[in-house]
Amino acid sequence: MAMKITRREILKSTVAGSLSAGLLLPSTQVQAASKRVYDYGSNNLDWYPARSGAGNAPILIFAHGGAWALGNRGQVGAKARHFTEQGYNFASVSYTLFPRANAQTQALQIGEAVNWIHANAGRLGGDPNRIALMGHSAGCHLSSLATLTGAAYPVKALICNDTRAYDLPFLAKVSGGSLPALYAPAFRRKKMWDAWSPISYTGLKQQPPTLVAWSGGHGRDKVSKRFADALERDGTEVHRYDGKRRYNHLSINSRMGSERGKLTGAVETFLSDVLSRS
Repeated sequence: MAMKITRREILKSTVAGSLSAGLLLPSTQVQAASKRVYDYGSNNLDWYPARSGAGNAPILIFAHGGAWALGNRGQVGAKARHFTEQGYNFASVSYTLFPRANAQTQALQIGEAVNWIHANAGRLGGDPNRIALMGHSAGCHLSSLATLTGAAYPVKALICNDTRAYDLPFLAKVSGGSLPALYAPAFRRKKMWDAWSPISYTGLKQQPPTLVAWSGGHGRDKVSKRFADALERDGTEVHRYDGKRRYNHLSINSRMGSERGKLTGAVETFLSDVLSRS
């Protein structure tokens, strides 16, 4: 009797192919010394307090990647340890994975987590007025979508790290008329592409200062620059990090915090500048 293959198994197979090509791998799990787990409503988050122990520390929230269907909040690499040593509270957020949730629900959950942290920052030792949101790959797309639509309203700084999903219709156009295989399962509802594209909301409201970083992965510089340009045209303060000669899609995430200077330095400078403003 023939076995039925589920959509999730097909997606895992597709992602596995990308893994073998070096396009998408979980980052090395190097974590900070202490961690607390909190339920923010729809899901959980890991909270790593600033090593200084000082109250009212700035907060950096991270959304993991994984093609919207894989990955977990534990995949923080060296970021949790590094940024807590730099005086930040660091939080890594879970969201319900596809196919149990679509991109809109996932973005709303990230927004819910940001808002929960904002409401509880005082008791956690964080400053509710200094919250930054960062995502990589699918997490970059979802963090951008949550921030630009207003779902994550307390965000004072946004770090967009390497996705091609800023503008889904444009991505399909430059990919021969259809989305790349890694994107297609999560975005099969073509009528929702505009609604699920962060670029659709660049002029919706006053957006926070944004750092857009990209690697040397196929076409990532083109779509990232296009997104950054759209933000800038609509009045957003935009910083750019061109990592195409130094990083691939994996290493632009995994090496953040594990090396001094380069991307880590660009992120530190951006955060220090933006979050120090009154």
